[in-house]
Amino acid sequence: MENKRKDKRFQEKNEVVIQFTLEHHEGNNRGTKALTHDISLGGARILTAQSFPVDTVMRIEINLSKSKQTIKVDGIVRWIKESPDKDSYELGVEFLHKISKSVLSLIRHLYGEDRGIPSIIS
Repeated sequence: MENKRKDKRFQEKNEVVIQFTLEHHEGNNRGTKALTHDISLGGARILTAQSFPVDTVMRIEINLSKSKQTIKVDGIVRWIKESPDKDSYELGVEFLHKISKSVLSLIRHLYGEDRGIPSIIS
């Protein structure tokens, strides 16, 4: 089976808050707590108790566990899978990097000193 991913995935759990969906922004929304299962420069697999439809655009705050940085990035739900026990969901979220600081923070976090920053980032 051919791997079609553009970016290397890192298996790690980071605390996430889905702050709001961009289509339905509510001023006092405290957000939905979640965890990353894996993360890359281009997106993340997020575990959450709340379901979100495919193509939902959302603001995501990720607390990067190793570097202790917090980034905010917009993302779009590309796929969703319900857990076998039907009490949680896995979301495949593609990042919509509009904020260059978030990209730089992810690069530093994922490709830190111990791994080396790649010379070509697609």
